Amino acid sequence: MKIKCLSLAVALMSVVSLNAQIKEGSVLYDMKIEGLPPEQAAMMGDMEMKVTFKNAKSLTEVNSMMFTQQISADENGMVMLMEQMGNKIAVKQTKAEMEKEEAKSKDKPADPKIEYFNDVKTIAGYECKKAIVTVVDKDKKENKVEMWYSEKFENPNKEGKGRGQAMMKGIKGMPFEYTTTMGPMKIKVLAKEVSTDPVPDSKFVLSTDGYKMMTTDELKAMSGGK
Repeated sequence: MKIKCLSLAVALMSVVSLNAQIKEGSVLYDMKIEGLPPEQAAMMGDMEMKVTFKNAKSLTEVNSMMFTQQISADENGMVMLMEQMGNKIAVKQTKAEMEKEEAKSKDKPADPKIEYFNDVKTIAGYECKKAIVTVVDKDKKENKVEMWYSEKFENPNKEGKGRGQAMMKGIKGMPFEYTTTMGPMKIKVLAKEVSTDPVPDSKFVLSTDGYKMMTTDELKAMSGGK
């Protein structure tokens, strides 16, 4: 009986190990934007996005010839740094402030509808599965996003918090490829490098020195939003 129980325990431990998702590392993506005027597309140049994650912490970095953006988020809130043509802007929000803003928003998006499929393909060396994510915007228009995700990695944006992250909510793994639209623009994102090396906690600490502090409302007003 003891041998049988030991065998069962080992088998269960193997299942847990196989099903455990990687919660620390980074993924580097190529980003391509279609629909921009030729001169603006030339100014943007090649774009990359890097998502670094560790348990409940994430850091998203976007780099292009025109601008850079960093967003560090954890269970306590987020810090966003933006630099464009010499202008440096920083925005900080606590978790409570983010929840308050979301609650009062008239354009709060509904949870996305996710359809999972059995299609698989290899991206950046990892097997990925297909999902179709349907997001409804503030004008009640549906936007269907084809997404390929790896179940081997935890989705650092599974709560769908933050700007442009609603479509990530509930996805069962790390997105490795997807295409989404923003007005007349189509944004294609494709993973090209993956690291599972340990990440120091200091990686998620962003300094706002030299940046102009703004509220989210001020940032929206500056970009023409409401």
